[in-house]
Amino acid sequence: MKTYRLQKRLASEILGVGINRVWLDPENLDEIGKAITKADVEKLIKDGLIKKLPKKGVKRRAGRKRQKKKRRGKGKVKKRVKKRKKLYVRRVRSLRRYLKALKEEGKIDSKEYRKLRTMIKTGLIKTKADIKARIWEKE
Repeated sequence: MKTYRLQKRLASEILGVGINRVWLDPENLDEIGKAITKADVEKLIKDGLIKKLPKKGVKRRAGRKRQKKKRRGKGKVKKRVKKRKKLYVRRVRSLRRYLKALKEEGKIDSKEYRKLRTMIKTGLIKTKADIKARIWEKE
């Protein structure tokens, strides 16, 4: 099967549209295949063997849906993310304070402190009870 890439490209340049909007007459493909210059393609356009397809628009239903989302804006989404972040920051700061206190009291060494701090950061430890369980587990 022959591709008509050259003819489509030339026609798209002449018609001022993209390659996907160029229509080739399926009954006269052999004649279209012989056209290798812009002049040949212009003649085929004049004869009606090559045409410009109409623009595809946005369907109203999809358009309304998109418009509704745009109208809502980013605020609600941003607020939800911000809320989650605030909760995370509060939890992590609290756990880090507790961990620091344990280190200062001498209940854990600096190596264990580092390890637990990383676990807090990655979300493996979410509560003080988790920290206590990890420490007592070692003893």
